[in-house]
Amino acid sequence: MSAGKEMRISRLFNPKSKRTVLVTMDHGICLNPMKEINDPSTIVHKIVEGGANALLLTPGIARCAYKNLLGSNTSLMMRIDGTATSIGPDLTNDELIYSVEGALRMGADAVATFGVIGVPREAQLSRKNGKVSEDCEMWGMPLMIEMIPQEILQHQFADRVERRWPSDPELVKYSARVAAELGADIVKGYYTGDKDTFREVIEYCPVPYVVLGGPASDDPELLLRFVRDAMDCGAAGVSMGRNVWTYKDPTAITRAICQIVHEDTSVEKALKELS
Repeated sequence: MSAGKEMRISRLFNPKSKRTVLVTMDHGICLNPMKEINDPSTIVHKIVEGGANALLLTPGIARCAYKNLLGSNTSLMMRIDGTATSIGPDLTNDELIYSVEGALRMGADAVATFGVIGVPREAQLSRKNGKVSEDCEMWGMPLMIEMIPQEILQHQFADRVERRWPSDPELVKYSARVAAELGADIVKGYYTGDKDTFREVIEYCPVPYVVLGGPASDDPELLLRFVRDAMDCGAAGVSMGRNVWTYKDPTAITRAICQIVHEDTSVEKALKELS
């Protein structure tokens, strides 16, 4: 690993816990309008106050909200693909919208891309991710690949509905390994639904695995128990979007998540952040 890449990864992960809390706000490009992100600068400010390690933003929103990251310990991760929208004919028709070099100029500490296995465009998506990985090596930029199985694709881009896990844990494991094989420094992927099979995913993925989403629920205790379970299994952190910025107090829920991820606290103690 190059010095530049290693330095940037060190800013993404807490130096003591070696884990990360990534809050995603790239939804505006792939989902129908959501009122909670009408004012991205305000949401970014609240999440920074909560202590998130990184925010995943698209290039346009990064230009709007970057000042809220200045002087903070929260890194910018930039989404550099995303041409497929939720109203388009093919959610896998996903290509680059920005470059690694451009993300570097914007001050990003990492870039993120998307892939799917088990679809007709599988090879096209893999070529995209492989090319980005090569560019990241050249520029010393960490790459996070979000790799998902085909069966969960439609759900991934749905409006806020009850989260379901992939029906076959082996597909989660396979997706994670494909992302690592393509050159990901960090893999973002699903929980399997139970701790035993999720541990197998972590063991099979040779790079840090950040678990995405969590149960879409108005019950914060359910969400925090999911975070606790993922940490117990060896996940390198969490990546959450709607469960953070649709909550009534994004700063408080971010702090509660950070307590579990970085301080290994109990769910009961973390819930006190919300009282």
